[in-house]
Amino acid sequence: MKDIALRTVFDEEAQLYHEIRPHYPEALFNALTQTIKLPPNAEVLEIGPGTGQATVLMAMRGYNITAIELGANMLAVARKDLKQYPNVKILQGSFEDTNLPENTFDLVYAATAFHWVKPEYRFSKTHRILKSVGYLAIIHTEHMSDSAGDEFVLASQPIYNRFFSQDELSFRLPRADEIKPWKVDENLFTPILFKLFPLSISYTANEYTKLLSTYSPNRALRPEIREKFLESIAELINDQFGGRITKHFAMTLNLATKKV
Repeated sequence: MKDIALRTVFDEEAQLYHEIRPHYPEALFNALTQTIKLPPNAEVLEIGPGTGQATVLMAMRGYNITAIELGANMLAVARKDLKQYPNVKILQGSFEDTNLPENTFDLVYAATAFHWVKPEYRFSKTHRILKSVGYLAIIHTEHMSDSAGDEFVLASQPIYNRFFSQDELSFRLPRADEIKPWKVDENLFTPILFKLFPLSISYTANEYTKLLSTYSPNRALRPEIREKFLESIAELINDQFGGRITKHFAMTLNLATKKV
């Protein structure tokens, strides 16, 4: 299980995280809301909104959103970005420790945050706070193969080998058809939808190292080690890839309905 220290390292670079992390496609949220057809005044809980990148796409639909964010700097960026939405309330704390009333929410969702929730709370607490007709949406960002040999991934492997232990590495990226849905607790939830939303983004060496600097394993490195790691990645992109690479992602939507 990931500890509290690792899941809070993003807070050190909240503004950069907001600017450089891939944004969620509106089509994903269209699919979510069209599938479950929430009422306009639905009560929605977001776990770990970060800087509010997903929150704004739900807020603009008019739902009453309560969001729980652990990081103070993330919280500040989110509140600033969402100040035009009076229907959004952002609390500071962890999902596990926040007191939430039972049978209250029409939807609980998390965007690239559900994996940070302690396993014993993920489904049991979500189940308790949802109404009898309630939904869980798990949105995740997957790193995906380019289906053309993943040349950059292979070329960067020796760099990762220098800075990380082997058990921290996973260099084989999945193809789209290999990405599977979250395994929900089927004693509490019934899966109803799994859908991928592919996304490709071109990065300069500078942009890509900024992106890497927001990932938790890299932020967990000592600052001087992290700087050398990022410099090595930038040199690789500039020297062997003409200063630019294309990164492939898949935003995934997993929907489940509460069992009663």
